[in-house]
Amino acid sequence: MESLVLYIAVGAILKMPNLSSGITYNLEVKENSSFSCYTEPLDEVSTKPKVIKLYLGLQNLKISCHLYNVNQEDTLKNRKKLLLLYTSLGLAPSVQIFNSTYSGIFYFRMKLGENQSTWTIDIPRRNITYNTDIAPIEEWFVRFTMHHGLNMFNTEGTLLDVLREPLLQWHLGKPMHSSQINALIPNVINITVSKCPCANDVAVIALICNDTVHGIYLGVTNSGFISRDTAWFNTTESLCSLLDDDCAGLSLVNMILTNNRLVILTTLGLFISQDLRYPTRRILKFTKPSFCGFERDDYFSANIWYNVQCLANKESYEVDYISLSFNKDKTLSQVSTCFYSHDPYTEWYSCLPRRFPGVTTLSRRVVSFLIDYQQNTGVGLITVQNKAMVSVYKITDHKLSKQTKFPIFWFSDPNFVPFGMFFHPGSHFLYVYGSQVWFSDDGGNSFMLLISLENEIIIKTNMCVYSQSIVFVTNKKTILFTKAGLERYTRLTTSAYQVFNLYYDHLGSLNIISLNESFSDSLEISLLDVLTLIQKDDIGFDGPLSPQYITEEQMVFYEHVPLTGKSRNNHKTKFYDLHKGKVLKYWPSGSGTIVDIFHHEYPPQYLSSVTVDILEKFPYEYENEATVVDSSLRILKMPNTTSVKLELLAQDYSGWSHFTILGPKAFTSSDIEKTVVIPGLSSFLIVEILDNRSALADATMPERVPFNKTLTSGMWFLYDFGTKNGRKWKIIVDTCRYWIRELDNQPLNAIKYLDLTQTYNFRFRVTPVNPAYAIFHMPLIKLVVGNPSLFKLKTKDYWDDTDSYTMEFSVTKHIYKQGKSSIAVIVPKASLVCDVSTIVLTLKSGCSYSKSMHYISPVSISAQSWLNGDPEDSYGFKLLKQLPVNYRPPSKLGIAVPLTDNFYNADPSKPRMRDYFAGSKNSGAYKQCVNKSSRVECNCNDNEKLSFFVAFSDCKEKALRMKYPVTRLPVNFRVSSENGYTPLVSPFFVTVTEVNNRTNWEVAGTNKTPSMIKMREYLADKLNNTLFNPEALALNIYGSELFHFRVTTIPGVSFCNLFDEFQIYVDDAPLAFPGQYLVSTVTAVFVGGIIFIAFMMQMYETNIWNKIKSKMRKKNKVSTSETSATSTSTSSFF
Repeated sequence: MESLVLYIAVGAILKMPNLSSGITYNLEVKENSSFSCYTEPLDEVSTKPKVIKLYLGLQNLKISCHLYNVNQEDTLKNRKKLLLLYTSLGLAPSVQIFNSTYSGIFYFRMKLGENQSTWTIDIPRRNITYNTDIAPIEEWFVRFTMHHGLNMFNTEGTLLDVLREPLLQWHLGKPMHSSQINALIPNVINITVSKCPCANDVAVIALICNDTVHGIYLGVTNSGFISRDTAWFNTTESLCSLLDDDCAGLSLVNMILTNNRLVILTTLGLFISQDLRYPTRRILKFTKPSFCGFERDDYFSANIWYNVQCLANKESYEVDYISLSFNKDKTLSQVSTCFYSHDPYTEWYSCLPRRFPGVTTLSRRVVSFLIDYQQNTGVGLITVQNKAMVSVYKITDHKLSKQTKFPIFWFSDPNFVPFGMFFHPGSHFLYVYGSQVWFSDDGGNSFMLLISLENEIIIKTNMCVYSQSIVFVTNKKTILFTKAGLERYTRLTTSAYQVFNLYYDHLGSLNIISLNESFSDSLEISLLDVLTLIQKDDIGFDGPLSPQYITEEQMVFYEHVPLTGKSRNNHKTKFYDLHKGKVLKYWPSGSGTIVDIFHHEYPPQYLSSVTVDILEKFPYEYENEATVVDSSLRILKMPNTTSVKLELLAQDYSGWSHFTILGPKAFTSSDIEKTVVIPGLSSFLIVEILDNRSALADATMPERVPFNKTLTSGMWFLYDFGTKNGRKWKIIVDTCRYWIRELDNQPLNAIKYLDLTQTYNFRFRVTPVNPAYAIFHMPLIKLVVGNPSLFKLKTKDYWDDTDSYTMEFSVTKHIYKQGKSSIAVIVPKASLVCDVSTIVLTLKSGCSYSKSMHYISPVSISAQSWLNGDPEDSYGFKLLKQLPVNYRPPSKLGIAVPLTDNFYNADPSKPRMRDYFAGSKNSGAYKQCVNKSSRVECNCNDNEKLSFFVAFSDCKEKALRMKYPVTRLPVNFRVSSENGYTPLVSPFFVTVTEVNNRTNWEVAGTNKTPSMIKMREYLADKLNNTLFNPEALALNIYGSELFHFRVTTIPGVSFCNLFDEFQIYVDDAPLAFPGQYLVSTVTAVFVGGIIFIAFMMQMYETNIWNKIKSKMRKKNKVSTSETSATSTSTSSFF
């Protein structure tokens, strides 16, 4: 127990730097335990799968894991023991689920139960993905560790969403039993496999049969063939229905699986399936495009080509292309011998280029044609009069331009026989293969020779996106291996199967697939241990080598003509491109990396040479191994020959007080093929022993031979790189000597969405491990950009005190141009055994799913307060307004006449508010509550209740409350993305609208910059609303109750449709009284009345003034009489 705790503590300390500074690849960590995890309920005793393949359906993801010791038997007892051990220490597993755009970490329950042997976890599907529609989707990677952060017992696997994967929703034909497949096996002459572009564990396997068997037989797997779950289908009837049931001679030629379609090439034509995204619960149907003038024999030699790309989160400019090429010359009855089309493959265009000047009468055959999605070009591999070339044409509106984008590239070797061409998926590395392999990283403008074969031709290829691995298969079943971007390759093995194909699963495991009746699904799956095959393969040869020092850190090894007496012309060099990048290793010590290969005619007896960077010094022979090294040496010219004579002389020895002369030691036959090395001068390979004191040798540098000069012992050395005494050296693949550290925690094959003015920063560091000599300021990283015109790239590199090389680069989007581009980060000197030697990043012009615009509320209120509280400010003013049930905001006709379709705080079981007039009754529609009988059935969750979006207005219960009047309300926004939050500023100009068409508000302020004014004028006839600067934006609101605003960025300033909404409830407004209108009306009536009366008086000549005066006099007389009478009465009373 104490040792385990110490191990955990030390491991955590050692791996802490890894956490703080990114992800480090190529570290050799040997752990004796690993996880076994599964989603299917398995019994406790049975053997659990060691390869982790998980599946996500409609329900939650339930995972069970146990730990096992790789050196012990995986028994129930051992599982319980390890579970108890680590759980008692407070440790439990965690799982990271990630792909190119997503990453999430989930933790297992730390719980001990009776007879428990596994850790379990239950992850709701919505915590991984909300989507349930059927569409191409990336298969996730999963990484299990013991307690996240310690990086203990890292175990990787895959997670497949079987609910959404298009191919898995279909039956490809009539189901077949394995016994029916077994009956076909003797007649199968080839196997073809096509993987789903986004989920490589989902694949279709097809059988190619001889002339005695007709029909199309397909198998489907969702586990990379390892679970024995292959479902077989007979697709013959589906295709025959398109041929009027005339299916005589129907056989498979090739097959590919695109993102949305299954494409089958047969001897009777090309068949394209219906869209896989829209299953019908019926057998998959096909359509057959017509190509006039082609017969059955033409389809036998035809082929289909597809540049594999994953269209998960598809952008508008992304589309799949396929092409069909006939290996024949065009006849008068044929439009072309090469066609290409894009999804849905209804329109086909010719990919046979126009004839070139001067070659109008020569044969032209398109061997292969691909679409370069990054540079939007068509790349054709063409043979002209038995000479191969590559031409690249720009594509506009899906059609080829008449002019080439680059000068035509002619392959220099006239003996090169091309067979095909492919882009490595996700990258911009183009490979042309056949009797040779040529490699291009610039879209076909230039190529370099990677592989050259003799009497063999490559006929099959397979690639892995995750590990960047590539394998080639020749017609002699030789399997060759390389990695994308590296200029070296190695030979893995020769297949023992007659009929087979290679298949990389999603995690990068390489399998040989063959047919075998003894297995339940008729398939035999053999895992190729690539690492072991690479390291044990010795590609050395039996021939003498002569070393020559250039510097202390570098040597040249010359390949001498075999000492058989034959002339040079009868021998071929044995150093060729396969040896580049390999290690020349000597026994018992000494090694160096072969960096360059040279074939030459001089020096006369040497066929070729290789430059070797020393990793470990090669040993020379001592006196006990070769007695001659204790003698002096003199070099003499030989007449009529290019060889020289080596003569041994007596060696002087001086002691402390005496001087003696010893006789020379003798040459022996075992010294033949050994090399005399003189630092700074030529080396000499001994080819013949003349006598005891002299030998014949060939100089590696004839111009630097020290003739007639005596070289004492210690001035010359003897090396044995011959074969006469047994070959002590071999040429193998080197170990991995470079750590690659990604400093920003980005996954392999990350995809980034680049919006206008947006910048991404990337940092990579390469650290040499166990070099023989310090590498001084040697760039260790190479960048390859697929489409440099898409963005601006800035780089910065430097070295530190540990000789680590760091490259930092940033990409910025400045122009409104759509497209995508890859950036490959390559370590050219990395060994083929390195787990990671190339990292491919993909940048897309588009909107990241994580980028959004958010309103900044002037009052900070927590989500809990929004849902359940009643917050107040420091003055006791309530900040939130509880909206009435089935509330609708007023219209311009008045508070009692709502006309909007949007309900707030909807409840179908209660009456509609203010539903008095016909306009109100005919408007208004539920969203979440449509066809529901109560609010509970609306299923409003907390997020919908908190949302300001009009789409969730049914669920909205509260709104931000403000007191009337609302003047110069500041409106601020921020944009969130992977890089954090940034304020919304120009040039992200915006428009402001009220979603319920209320009018009593206005924009009170904005920062009127010259650019905004110009943009407003430019877009005046294109926008229905006024354009504003988001800086210093403010609103005035003159009405009452709820205002619902939407603020949207204008098109052209972002690839994202950035917008947000916010709601303000204006409360405590004065009573709605039409005082102004009332005063105006009364005044108008009064003035009109006066005018009317004056008119009438004038018309009837009435003097109103005199009548008024007479009336006044009469009134005064009456008043005086009454006063006198009153006085008289009063006097008489007294």
